[in-house]
Amino acid sequence: MNLAFIQNKRRSTIDLPNRHDNVPALPSQRVLVSAAVYSEQDEASRERIRRLFHSPLGVYVSHASRNQSELRLEFDVATEDIEFTLRTLKKVLPEAVIEEIRPRVFERREH
Repeated sequence: MNLAFIQNKRRSTIDLPNRHDNVPALPSQRVLVSAAVYSEQDEASRERIRRLFHSPLGVYVSHASRNQSELRLEFDVATEDIEFTLRTLKKVLPEAVIEEIRPRVFERREH
């Protein structure tokens, strides 16, 4: 049996601090974490966004868009980094709402 398989089997859930539920452990892969921040477009809002992009979390941002008072963010992270991503996001942007965590799917292109 593969050692990684045994470790993944033992780790059936990922415990996240300050959460009452457990997130099921996923096999080692990339995932997309979608979040939204609802705030006015003022200087304080711009400063929080600057803080996000200059934090260690900034390298994981794969998409960001703003529509009036809504900022939508998408983070591309390895499953091993989900806990770090969520913890850091709550420190940098406490008003952020995690909307979805889903596997990143690569489409195959025929040549």
